[in-house]
Amino acid sequence: MGGEFLGVLIMGIGIGIAGVIRRRKKTEKQAKEDEKKQVIQDSHQVMVHTRVHEHLTELRVTVRASRCLVFQFHNGGKFADGSSIKRVSVTHESCSGGVKSMMIESQDVMLNRYMDLVRILDTSPDRIIAVDTLPESAFRSSFEINNVLYFTVSPLKCMDGITPLGFVCCHWCSREGLDEIEKDGISEHSVEQVIESNSRTINAHLTAQQER
Repeated sequence: MGGEFLGVLIMGIGIGIAGVIRRRKKTEKQAKEDEKKQVIQDSHQVMVHTRVHEHLTELRVTVRASRCLVFQFHNGGKFADGSSIKRVSVTHESCSGGVKSMMIESQDVMLNRYMDLVRILDTSPDRIIAVDTLPESAFRSSFEINNVLYFTVSPLKCMDGITPLGFVCCHWCSREGLDEIEKDGISEHSVEQVIESNSRTINAHLTAQQER
């Protein structure tokens, strides 16, 4: 009787150990699969970032801009009443030689400081605008501090085509680039069409990243 009990006990222990081993193998397999998925996801994000930067640089060179940037909207905490604080940050940037980067200084900027930006995105997307035509505001000051004379903003949308994702911004820190384009017989309207087209391409890459 004692031998039978011992045999059952040993068998039970064996089954338990086998179960632990199977679960451990399953856990290890899942961990490897998760790691593989993360590597693929990280690789995809790097590829998207590279493509966006390439298109941004192509846009800057084509329109002779000093600086081209991608800004994206995001939440950054909450106000005392519980409403979310809307912010905007630069996620991609391409600058011509000798032009200062704005990447570091343009992180977590509160959107309510730049209400002129929201208005222009709605009423004058892709249009080349002279900074000195803007009303005195924090928005205008941000351009003047960085020696921007002309700019464009082009809206970016989320996958639903409605929700704002951010915007592409082109800066000209001198009139020289625009004068060169004019001498080449290229109209301002054509430049704006190029900006709109490139912004749509950048938008497509960014929303493709969201799908994953």
